[in-house]
Amino acid sequence: MPKKPVREMNLIERMHYSLSAKTFHAILLLSAIISLTAIILSFTLYSDSVTREYRVRTWHMSKSSAILPEISEVRSAAEKVLDVYDSLSETEKADNSADYLSRFAFVEDEDFGALRSMIYQLQEENGAIAAYTAALDAERSRMIFIADGDPKASYCPPGMWDELKPKDISGLINGTHGSQLDIFYGADPIPAIVTRMKQYGYRCTAGTKLFDVNDYPVMIFFDTDMNETVRAGWTFLGQFVLILAVVTVITAMFMVNHMKKTLVRPVNKLAEAAESYIRAKQSGEAVGGYFDRLNIRTGDEIENLSLSLQTMEKEVSAYENDLTRVTAEKEHIQTELNLAGNIQKGIIPNIFPAYPDRAEFDLFASMDPAKEVGGDFYDFFLIDPDHLCMVMADVSGKGVPASLFMMVSKILIKNRVQNGDSPAQALENVNRQLMEGNKMDMFVTVWLAILEISTGKGIAANAGHEHPALRRKDGSFELEVYCHSPAVGMMEGIRYREHEFELHPGDSLFVYTDGVPEASNSSNELFGPDRMLAALNRDPDADPVTILRNVAESINTFVAGAEQFDDTTMLCLKYKGQTGK
Repeated sequence: MPKKPVREMNLIERMHYSLSAKTFHAILLLSAIISLTAIILSFTLYSDSVTREYRVRTWHMSKSSAILPEISEVRSAAEKVLDVYDSLSETEKADNSADYLSRFAFVEDEDFGALRSMIYQLQEENGAIAAYTAALDAERSRMIFIADGDPKASYCPPGMWDELKPKDISGLINGTHGSQLDIFYGADPIPAIVTRMKQYGYRCTAGTKLFDVNDYPVMIFFDTDMNETVRAGWTFLGQFVLILAVVTVITAMFMVNHMKKTLVRPVNKLAEAAESYIRAKQSGEAVGGYFDRLNIRTGDEIENLSLSLQTMEKEVSAYENDLTRVTAEKEHIQTELNLAGNIQKGIIPNIFPAYPDRAEFDLFASMDPAKEVGGDFYDFFLIDPDHLCMVMADVSGKGVPASLFMMVSKILIKNRVQNGDSPAQALENVNRQLMEGNKMDMFVTVWLAILEISTGKGIAANAGHEHPALRRKDGSFELEVYCHSPAVGMMEGIRYREHEFELHPGDSLFVYTDGVPEASNSSNELFGPDRMLAALNRDPDADPVTILRNVAESINTFVAGAEQFDDTTMLCLKYKGQTGK
């Protein structure tokens, strides 16, 4: 995103962020991605095809030469080499030292020279760059040379070994899928590998097993040179990349030019008309006809936008005429909402102290709606002289619908409890009644508890509401976390769970709606349960009025004037027991 608006940009900056530039960049990026995909796919298929061809050809060399006239000489040489190899300790055969190789010097007799010449002849006849017989030591990942057909003095003498990767040893013995084409065509594994050596470059090595000696497979191997093919592949790749780059740039330029005619210029015309419209509005001139004069005929969404702006231009004037009337109606509605808010507050217990003649407990509650009317509510009432009912609830949604649903829910809950229902029974019956004709799919979360005042024992049911906070005497407020039941009004036939609790003299109970922990500041950071508990524990042994005041002050300090989006409702009860202390 640009750091400043378009009106503050100079010409070069506008060109950089223009629709044409963005279109060119998008097309260029898309073309580059497609080209890169084509390059990778083409080069992969080319490399796999060439690699498979070399592997098959090299393997056929070894396979056709596996029947040697001097097979007995090969076996004899292999037995001599491998008998010495097995007789040496791991330390003695740790590297190809001169002392190590001297142990195999007796193998190179006259017959051995004839064997090397015969292998060299096979190398020449097949057009390979190397031919040799060797044994594979899979345990140590080694290739142990038996007879090398190289006529030069630098040939690999008997007993000399090369270290290979375990996967290469396995590939030469058991065969391997060396390319994706093998798997794609379902081809059998081929005992050939492709390696890159510092001295020789790229080589393809394939072998065919002759026999086993001392549990080592003895094989005849052929090497073919792949360096020229690899160089040709990279040359092809470079040419292919260059051609695709040129085609990509030319295609992008052509498409951008086309986009300018069909998209950018019509959009600029619309922007200029909008600027003229705004200037006329700001100067108080008569507004009209700016978009009608454009006459855009692109036959696509741009033309639809032009037609929509024409319609908008005509309707704005009508809208402005209606605005005064709507404002007057809104003021009337606001007056009615204020009256509804006063009615709503009137049905909530709001006279404190609530029971001045009851020394067993002290209770205080507050409700601060986010709008004129809210969906939160609390309630408390004596079922009989020894049983106190407490309710904390939060209706889904906001405004008038939530307030109406709230009043119905409050009345139904109170009626069910006064008729003798337990908390779970009351919620089940209210749920059934609210589901009848609930076309707006509204629901209410409820915490409902009945406290036996004389003993401090109580029963509570939680229908999807926040966890209450409990403080034991001389302790701190902590959340009482347990499994919830679904909210009331969500679905038919819900069975609600109950749990028992007991308050002792000096204990305090705090219940609230989600507007407390979800109060947010200007950075959209939530007040959260930890800050709520900290506010409760600022003076945990205080009376309920002070407890709620501490929480409210902490919330106001935290939000720092940010707009309130949810109702904030709280209730605190301090239990004193029969002594009233």
